[in-house]
Amino acid sequence: MKRTATDGGPAERKVQLAGGSTFTVSIPKGWAQERDIAPGTGLFIYPFEDRLVVAPTEHASADRRATIDADTFETEMLVRRIQAAYAAGADTIKIEATTGFSPEQRRAATGTITGLVGMEVAEETTRSLVVRSLLDPAEISLQQTISQLRQLALPMHRDAVEAVVEGDAEFARRVALRDDDVDRLFALVSRQFYRVLVDVREMDQLETDRLTAFTQFRIARQLERVADHAEGIAEIVGRQPAPPNGEIADGIEALAADARGVVTTALDGQPVEALDRRTAVVDALEEFDRTLYDDGGDGAYLYGRLLERIRRTAKNGGNIAEVVSLVDAVDGGP
Repeated sequence: MKRTATDGGPAERKVQLAGGSTFTVSIPKGWAQERDIAPGTGLFIYPFEDRLVVAPTEHASADRRATIDADTFETEMLVRRIQAAYAAGADTIKIEATTGFSPEQRRAATGTITGLVGMEVAEETTRSLVVRSLLDPAEISLQQTISQLRQLALPMHRDAVEAVVEGDAEFARRVALRDDDVDRLFALVSRQFYRVLVDVREMDQLETDRLTAFTQFRIARQLERVADHAEGIAEIVGRQPAPPNGEIADGIEALAADARGVVTTALDGQPVEALDRRTAVVDALEEFDRTLYDDGGDGAYLYGRLLERIRRTAKNGGNIAEVVSLVDAVDGGP
């Protein structure tokens, strides 16, 4: 059954000509009142693909709020709740503890907040924390954030492999710590993407559209996973009995570089070449894997897991290429 304005559905109206130079559209009174639209209410009208989107101007700076009851969550879940509220676009996050925060809860909460871009503790008592966003969407560039992710994730991957080859545990530890920076930037992309989904005004402030924001979110997700693989590679250093021998080390470095090349090629807007390179890397990894257990020594099992990280990195690059291909197809479609 078709929904109408009287039951919460769309209000169908025809554009009228008024005064010879102005188009007008009437709005049903009841329908408008249900949405807090009254005489004098300002409205933004946004073009969006095959439709027009109308949004009240007075809600443009509406404060999105989230309240978290710390009494009902273990510390780890409390951290996840704060991160989820941030990713969901909350401008204000209030964390409450009826009986007061435990030292562990407070450390976890404040540490999590410190790791979120643009958030700061505005009010603090023994029983509550109020966190507010300082972010101005007009000053955020999703594309620039993607570039920063690229500049972090790919060198991190390279350095993690180098740490394994050199057997440098301290270098590996420093490499793994960079994953926090990547996670911080990915959380920012996730936050802005969600805000674009729920508020058409956000698109205007970010100077983007939903397809572009979705594409950037998916690319950011793949780069975040590349950094996760780099962290996993770095962790191998502390477990290997000794650095890999020369031939194994050379093979690992070459394959890792080729995997990163898939990511770079995709990010540079060459999806077909990137997908071809992914296939070549996966094939080369399978061949190298077959010889690894003959020559890998005591660390063969660990290096096998390292190769799996490299394989997944190449696939992350392929995923980026597929996203880029999809956007190209949409942009070039009829």
